[in-house]
Amino acid sequence: MKGTDVKLVIQKTLYKSDTLKTQNRLNMPFNQLETNKFLTEDERQIVESDVPKENNIEVSLLGPTSEMYKLKMELTMWPMLSTYNYVLKTNWYQFWFDNKQHLKEGSKIQVWSFRRDQQLCFAIVCVEKPENFY
Repeated sequence: MKGTDVKLVIQKTLYKSDTLKTQNRLNMPFNQLETNKFLTEDERQIVESDVPKENNIEVSLLGPTSEMYKLKMELTMWPMLSTYNYVLKTNWYQFWFDNKQHLKEGSKIQVWSFRRDQQLCFAIVCVEKPENFY
């Protein structure tokens, strides 16, 4: 893979909202992040932009099967009532659906950032499956 600058971004539980087609996104609340130092200054300025459709960064995603996912995602930042969220969107639901045998609601996952040829990428790792996992 030859990834560099590897950082644990968040460890979180997958909630139902993370698996809904109508939501099509993975929330990463700022107040739950392990680090917020995974973006370059230029990338940070893009995601913090107030201009819709200009505040997204295209990223690649390494799935729980250790394969790069065929579709690109977008990383953006959304304000919420009590915090901000980094959000992986655009094709998230398809990624989850294609990997749902590994990523069930209630699974504890880690999201890692890394660079491949200077491009921002993320890896999704399932670290704990729910007790009712079949």
